[in-house]
Amino acid sequence: MSRSLDKDVLDNLKAEDPTKVYKDIAHVLTSLPNNGGLLDIELLGKAHPLEPGVNYLQDENAIAIPKLRLTQAFFVAHRIIQQHLKSQSRVANNETLAATAVALLMDPEHLTAANIRKRFVLSRLDEANQAETVLRHEKQFLDSLLTARLHRHTKSPTLWSHRRWLIDRCKTKTWTIDWRRDFSSVIMVAAERHPRNYYAWHHARWLTSSGRYQLDQSTLSSIVDDVKDWCFRHHNDISGWTYLSFILSKLEDMDAQLRKRSATFAETLQLSESFRWTNESVWVFLRTTVARNHVSPELCDSFFELNRKLSVLTPDGTAKMPLEAALRWVAQHR
Repeated sequence: MSRSLDKDVLDNLKAEDPTKVYKDIAHVLTSLPNNGGLLDIELLGKAHPLEPGVNYLQDENAIAIPKLRLTQAFFVAHRIIQQHLKSQSRVANNETLAATAVALLMDPEHLTAANIRKRFVLSRLDEANQAETVLRHEKQFLDSLLTARLHRHTKSPTLWSHRRWLIDRCKTKTWTIDWRRDFSSVIMVAAERHPRNYYAWHHARWLTSSGRYQLDQSTLSSIVDDVKDWCFRHHNDISGWTYLSFILSKLEDMDAQLRKRSATFAETLQLSESFRWTNESVWVFLRTTVARNHVSPELCDSFFELNRKLSVLTPDGTAKMPLEAALRWVAQHR
């Protein structure tokens, strides 16, 4: 969302009292679903005006907020945050915490708001009866922002960094997280709503390579299947294919890894032939897998044969990579 405001928008902001707007939006952002589900947030432009006094629309977990109303609420939230900072209080109260929620919805790179929330979480971790509740609530709110239908939020370095910090706190409290669901409902959704989402897939790499979480092999295998299906639905997204190649290498059982790689490679070849996928994203995955000797000679032959076919006849009538070039590429990277 652009930070610049039109003159008519500024006039509307000055003409209305933003306090009620702020309270309504802050309430809906802090009243998270009791079942642990995520809010589905989107912003409305001028083409979708609401009636006077209506500051948001809600249908179960789906929330739509006009940009003008959010801007009004942000001014109030900014004032509350500034008052908190001037008070030199180390821990935020509920009012300040609500203000940070509005601030982060308006600006996902609002580092001050993120840090205030960190200090609030830390202040509750030593309280045995509140620690898990606070962690769950913070993760639920944060994941709602990261999966929102908002371009900047799904690829926000500040929000992903805050999530990484939060996951570390969850680990210290031995809170068990359903990692497969976490991948499919947060990381893959964020990657879908912002294509080539480096930050989302980098977070996924961190989760599966940090050594802190020790995902069991069954869970890893299930995540591989989910990522593979995601890549098939978004075959032109290089970030997803790169992560698929990465997570396949995390299977510790070499026999299981070879079987999974071969099955994934064969299925990708089959779909590439059926739909004539010639985009670089898919073929980087295929070429890299062949170059690393991760598939059988029979599958290698199938790869070269498919490359020959698609080089002769592609959807746009041009070759993506001639067979000779493919052979040279594989030889150079072995």
